[in-house]
Amino acid sequence: MSTRSVSRRASRWFASVMVIALLFPAAGAGALPGSQKSEHTGTRLEGYATVVTPNSITVFDRKKREFKIMTDKDYTALVGAGAAVTVWYIDINGVYHLEDITYPEAGGTFVSTDLIRQSTRRIIVLPEPEGVENTQGLMEAIGKYLSDNAGWYVAPPDLAREIANRSKAPGNSLDAINPDTGDVDMQKYLQPQTPLVVSIADETRSDAVLEVKVVKVKADVRESIAAWDNMTEPVSRHKSFNLLPFGGSGKGWAYAATADMSLWSRTGKLLWKKRRGFALLGVKTDNGSKFRERPLTEVYANSDFMQRWLADTLGELAPPRGAVATP
Repeated sequence: MSTRSVSRRASRWFASVMVIALLFPAAGAGALPGSQKSEHTGTRLEGYATVVTPNSITVFDRKKREFKIMTDKDYTALVGAGAAVTVWYIDINGVYHLEDITYPEAGGTFVSTDLIRQSTRRIIVLPEPEGVENTQGLMEAIGKYLSDNAGWYVAPPDLAREIANRSKAPGNSLDAINPDTGDVDMQKYLQPQTPLVVSIADETRSDAVLEVKVVKVKADVRESIAAWDNMTEPVSRHKSFNLLPFGGSGKGWAYAATADMSLWSRTGKLLWKKRRGFALLGVKTDNGSKFRERPLTEVYANSDFMQRWLADTLGELAPPRGAVATP
C-alpha cells in the first residue's frame, strides 16, 4: 500500500473521529452551540431568533430587519425564540437557505405563539405614531383581526393612549433604539419593559399590551417597485424608467410607512415582535412622472389588500380562521 493511500485513510479516519467527537461530546462536556465551521460561503448575519418553525428560522438583526431563513433541519428544540444567533445563509432565487448557525446551549426570551394564544384572553393596543398621520384605521384593523382570528377581547387603543399621556412612568421600548442610526440595543430591548406597559395592563385588566409603532421610512425603488421592511409595492400602475421623485433613471426612493409591533406581557416581558412595511405614502400620478402624497385612509379602503397584509403580518400570532397555527 502506498504512503499516499495510507495518508488518505488516516485523514478520513481522523475526520470521522472529529465528527463523532462533535456530535457526542465526552461526559461532563457541554454541547457545542451549533456548528463550528471555520469557513462559510454564505452571508453572515447576527441577531435574535424571533420565530422558529420546523423548517425555518426568522432572525431580527441589530438594524431592525427580519430575515426568514429556510432550514433542512428542525431547530425548534435547539434554538429558543429570542436567543442570540449567528447564521450564514445563501440566497437562492430570492429565498434564503441556511448554510450554518451558532446558538447558545439554552436561551430565548420570547414565548412561543402557541403558548401566547393559550394564555391570552384580553389585550390592548398601544399606538405609537412616529411622523405618520391617519394611523387610527390601522390600529382598528389590527384589533379587529386579532379579535376575529385569535378570539381575544381587544380594548380600544384610545384608552391606552389616554393612560400613557397621564402616566408618569418614564420611557418605553423606543429607548432601546438609537435615534441617529436606528440600531437596536437588543439586550436593553429584551429587558423587562417600563412601568408604562405594566400600568396600562393593570388599569385595563389586560393580559398583554400590543405596542404598535408606525414609522415613516424611505423605501428603495427600482423600476417602479418599492421595497422596504419585508414589503414590496408598485409606485405606479405602469412601469417607467423615469418616474422617481428622488434619484435617477430606474432607481431612487419614496416615503413609506412601517409597522413595528411588540407584544408585552402584563409584567413587562417581551412575548413577540414583528416589523413589516405597511404602505407607500407617495405614489405616482396616472399621468406624468410626478408623485402625490397618499393618505393611509386611501389604503384602508382597499379591503383585499388590508386582509392580505393582516394575515401575512399577524398570521404567526393569530392564524386566519381555517389556517393551521404555526408555533
